[in-house]
Amino acid sequence: MYWVVLIAGAVGALAYVVLKIRHNQLTTADAVFWFLFALVLIVVAVFPQIAYGLTGLLGMESPANFVFLCVLAVVVYRLLALSVENARLRAKLTTLVQHVALAEYREADEENR
Repeated sequence: MYWVVLIAGAVGALAYVVLKIRHNQLTTADAVFWFLFALVLIVVAVFPQIAYGLTGLLGMESPANFVFLCVLAVVVYRLLALSVENARLRAKLTTLVQHVALAEYREADEENR
């Protein structure tokens, strides 16, 4: 039964990504990530033998547990990647603000001379 929910969630995620792309609210790299993520969910939902095989290989109780663990791992990885990107952009913003402030200070100083 959870396979139906998995397919519905993946299709919903794809529709949401397409909507965000149309409104220019999502970068290409993010869109590719979410398309691939949804595609993997659909493949696992259509071919549950993949999940059953990997569940047995890892010694887990249920394929649903395996799917949820994998989804959780991917989301945590994505969150870490976004945190790193956010920190990088904050550092660039700080540098840019400092350059602008110095340029304005120099301009004001030259006008006062």
